[in-house]
Amino acid sequence: MNKLNHERNTQIASYEMGELVYVLQTCTEEEDPESFYYFKQFEKKEGMILEVIEHPRLQYRVKFGQAEAVLYHEELTNGNQRDVPITGTDHQEGWEGDKVEWYTQKEVANLLGVSKATVYHYGKQKKITKILDPHRLHKEARYQKAEVDRLVYEKQSLPTGMSPNEVAKKLGLSVQSVYKYIQDGSIKAEAVPYGDERITYVISETAYQEAEKSLKPAETQRPKRFEYYQSSQDIVLFQKFHSSKVPEARVIRNKENEWGFYLPNIQKWLPFEEGLREYQLKPVYPIHQSTLEYKGYVQLEIPKDAIVFYPFVDYLYEIWGMENIRLREQDHTIVLFIRAGERPLTIKGFSAVDILPFLIKGDIYNEEGHLIFLSSYRKTSLELPNDLLESMTELAEQEGISMSKWIELKLSSLLK
Repeated sequence: MNKLNHERNTQIASYEMGELVYVLQTCTEEEDPESFYYFKQFEKKEGMILEVIEHPRLQYRVKFGQAEAVLYHEELTNGNQRDVPITGTDHQEGWEGDKVEWYTQKEVANLLGVSKATVYHYGKQKKITKILDPHRLHKEARYQKAEVDRLVYEKQSLPTGMSPNEVAKKLGLSVQSVYKYIQDGSIKAEAVPYGDERITYVISETAYQEAEKSLKPAETQRPKRFEYYQSSQDIVLFQKFHSSKVPEARVIRNKENEWGFYLPNIQKWLPFEEGLREYQLKPVYPIHQSTLEYKGYVQLEIPKDAIVFYPFVDYLYEIWGMENIRLREQDHTIVLFIRAGERPLTIKGFSAVDILPFLIKGDIYNEEGHLIFLSSYRKTSLELPNDLLESMTELAEQEGISMSKWIELKLSSLLK
């Protein structure tokens, strides 16, 4: 195939030794999650240039507090946006110039198993060379074949498995939590090279299964906060939003555990940021209240199609606050753990009688305009030998539950 061969001679105003700089985010989490979280750890931190690396491409070794990073020129800024070429020329040798084999952007994406957006960023990062086409003779971007083949070979030689982003979605965790668990050893992962002097992680199927057992909440455990609360956006599952364009939207996660909105009137799911941007969605009520004194929990399981479902959930978030409830979503129902106590029942749409059919443990009743939850548990004390207590604690930790819960389960099985 005849190809265009271009040379780009760009003169760049480089940073100097000792100069102070900041990281400039050059991609989104969706486009390139590995690079996104690499940049994220240095976000808003001031760094100092320790070394200028001019070959094969302008880079810097930068010190951020106790950490060091190697970053490209366009990934840094000093506040004056001096991160763009100051002069530049394109030289085209013509259609009958050097012959270079190439792949289209779509072919590169398929070969490397990445999105077309990631291919675009590989070109910006100079991992592969994009063949310039100033006259738009080709409908799709093209990349030099030899460099793409090299990346394919390198990828095939690396360990196979899931990325931290994929594991986060499968476990229902945040990506930041997965990286934290990798660092403390809770998730076993193999570090592999990523770009220049960087690493990413690969989690094997075996390592994932081990992590799933230890980190994915068991049904016998009360739900963990991350199961229903997204701290970065300060939103909770099934929370109600609305706008002048949309009368009702509900916060839900799709099958990939991505947070977003479900619009009941048009039966459509859309990503969270799109809902805020395109539909100007805003929360209908606050979700935070003071934490009640611990007196146990009341447990309910409510079908998602129950008439009382949304009015009750809205009431709990607004009046009791997310601090006083635990919620776990299942295929057709949700399991609720609500701290024992009382709060005003000022919202219409349901009564204590309406939710009694879904009660599993505890008691619920309405008294003088207040909804009262009573726990079915009563505190007790046991005197046991220290070695027995240590053994019970160890067994409970192995099952990922509290010792009280472990004792309860064992006694329940004996008394059946």
